[in-house]
Amino acid sequence: MDNTPLFKQYAEFISYRPERYGKATLFEDEHILVGLNCLKPGQLMEKHAHQEQIRFYLVLEGHGVVWVGEDQQQAGPGMAIWVPVRHTHRIQASEDGPMILLAGIVPPGAD
Repeated sequence: MDNTPLFKQYAEFISYRPERYGKATLFEDEHILVGLNCLKPGQLMEKHAHQEQIRFYLVLEGHGVVWVGEDQQQAGPGMAIWVPVRHTHRIQASEDGPMILLAGIVPPGAD
């Protein structure tokens, strides 16, 4: 299937960066941004919070640990994660492989 503005193969957007986890935007409009967060084995998304945005993540590939506020959970493919406004969160991929997450950000560009 050819990529169109309405259909995309997420695997074509997977990217890693040595200094920070990889990010790619799949879709974006004034209401939502849908993208990928790509962590190399052992890589950490540092603890942070967003003052105006809600975030959700869906683990597509790999495993790791996710923290939202004081809650910690092992996460693997199929795990959905909800991050309310002003909640701290961080994610660390396991050492045995990369971790790919589908991310949703509402509203986009607010923080």
